[in-house]
Amino acid sequence: MRTVARFASRPVNGRSASLPPPDHPAILEGRTIYPSTVVSPLEHRALKSGSNWRKIGAVVLKGRWRGFPLYILNLEERRTCPVSCRHFRSCYCNHMQWMQRMEAGPDLEWKIEREVALLAIDHPSFIVRLHGAGDFYSVAYVELWRRLLARHGGLCVFGYTARQDDAIADALRSLARDAGWSRFAMRFSNAGGTVTIEHVGQKPADAIVCPVQTGRSESCTTCALCWQTERRIAFLQH
Repeated sequence: MRTVARFASRPVNGRSASLPPPDHPAILEGRTIYPSTVVSPLEHRALKSGSNWRKIGAVVLKGRWRGFPLYILNLEERRTCPVSCRHFRSCYCNHMQWMQRMEAGPDLEWKIEREVALLAIDHPSFIVRLHGAGDFYSVAYVELWRRLLARHGGLCVFGYTARQDDAIADALRSLARDAGWSRFAMRFSNAGGTVTIEHVGQKPADAIVCPVQTGRSESCTTCALCWQTERRIAFLQH
């Protein structure tokens, strides 16, 4: 593998998808299927190296962020997500029973502020992927990332959000305009930044199918399209 990661990425080709029933307690209560994996950020590291994720990777190998180490933050899916999310039931985190999810709230924000400061000492430039699981859960949380980007010139952020028509989405759009794509590459899912498809024949003309999902690239760090181009990315539902 070219990717600096503990695991090899697996394309979604050949793998079946499944959904929890619509009356599953996790769907009705708006939480993860695996509540025991939600942990306190005061007891665990919040920002983890991308080497722990087979589809992410630890260091970017191409594009304008080449050489930057990559860290990822995972929150609790559904608990922090809007109920309007198109994948509220079909979230890919349904398959991730071993992943740690950070409990959202003031303790998390306190911990993130300190961990980013330490990373800024160790790395001239680095990336935080928001969010491997979960989403932006409050305006105050969005404003935390605004402060961190202003304070740490080497910090870059990329990720996806299902927020669309609420105050959190408005705060995110404002931050994206002010910080610029070169440092805050945030894609609004199924709202111009990404689109979900069931097979490659459904790909819109203006979109690129995720190369990692189809086995054409090993990981995010060998692909870089999500922060390198502003074209829509089409993800295969899985």
